[in-house]
Amino acid sequence: MHYLLQLSQASSESNALAFLYKALMEELGDCTLGVINSVGLAEGCFQVSGFCDQNFCPIYSPDELLRPSDEFPVYRGDFIESWKNTAEPFTVLRSQAGGLFQDKLKRYEIAFVLPIWHDSQVERWLLILESQNSILDLDTAKLALIANYAFSSMARVVEKRQLKEAQQWIDREINEMARLQSLLLPEANLVIPGVELAFRFQAYKQASGDYLEINSLEDDRSVTRPHEFGVMIADVTGHGPSAAVEAAMLDAIVRTYRPGGQGSPADFLTYLNTHFFTRKNRGKFITLNLFHYDAPRRVLTYCSAGHPVAYIKRDQQVIALDKARDIPVGVMREYTWQQYEVEIQRGDILFMYTDVVLETRSGENEEYGSERLEALVGVTESCPHCVVDAVESALQDFCDYRAFEDDLTLCAIQFLH
Repeated sequence: MHYLLQLSQASSESNALAFLYKALMEELGDCTLGVINSVGLAEGCFQVSGFCDQNFCPIYSPDELLRPSDEFPVYRGDFIESWKNTAEPFTVLRSQAGGLFQDKLKRYEIAFVLPIWHDSQVERWLLILESQNSILDLDTAKLALIANYAFSSMARVVEKRQLKEAQQWIDREINEMARLQSLLLPEANLVIPGVELAFRFQAYKQASGDYLEINSLEDDRSVTRPHEFGVMIADVTGHGPSAAVEAAMLDAIVRTYRPGGQGSPADFLTYLNTHFFTRKNRGKFITLNLFHYDAPRRVLTYCSAGHPVAYIKRDQQVIALDKARDIPVGVMREYTWQQYEVEIQRGDILFMYTDVVLETRSGENEEYGSERLEALVGVTESCPHCVVDAVESALQDFCDYRAFEDDLTLCAIQFLH
């Protein structure tokens, strides 16, 4: 059994059949073994995927013993189908399975067969072709137990390696998805004349369903007077890779919008909603707040599609932009959103966020909630970076610095003129 314990820790490059051979020698003495495999092969087909005796034992990895290989010929034999329904060890003669005794097995007349169980199926068999000790004098149940334990150990080695490789592939793909998604965020050094910007983005698990777009709407970006600009903060239902894909699709729709005339936030939402729908139900929707700032008029127009209420911080006063309470994008194909206006004063700060801010829970399972948020924004120093930093810090303290349970996006924009 010592060799079986080693086998359970063997790498995929280990000579798995040699380990098994040494383990069985404790019972059989010098012996000759063969491995028959029908996994994934057509009905009535099999391979000899392993052969070993005291003088000849090539290196067989667990993969080669467990799965068919292009390196081994495929044979036909109707007997193999009846073997799949046989649970107990048995003896087979050349006259009973002529197709078996080919290639490396052609000089043998008899084999003792140990069925190997895996996932409640028998699709592999260990053959004892010769043995120094008589099979009739041995505990065949013990032999079957040793063989099945050995193959189970091999399967764990292979599955563990496959799982590690799959996890590495998933990590690479998610990291690449997160990198591409980061390209959708506003530039860290984004400057729009007339305002000061601050934002924070943190994915729940690398890839995120949060989306933030801030864009000057001036035809001539070089002018220094305060710019007309648009802002959208959005949150796709769920999180992780699927939500990140939806966020990327959202970005693609956003960038195809070409307004007729002036265009309005409500018109844009209608366009976005129309193109978000596909031929089949995607099972996703998007909450968002959309803002348009008319600099000459000093008026901020806004719409809300089921997203948490944004705020205007005016010194220590906090004004909730709560008139717009329409449904999310992607719920109804035909829907008209309402838009509202608020006059902006110099020094005002527009603050927006995603729902994890309100839903972050304390150790006592209490949500942070809108009352705490409004109170915090009110007493924080009137600068956009201070507001973003204060909210993030307060959330971390509230949840005892545990990881947030959703994607986090914060954005504060101060009007300087």
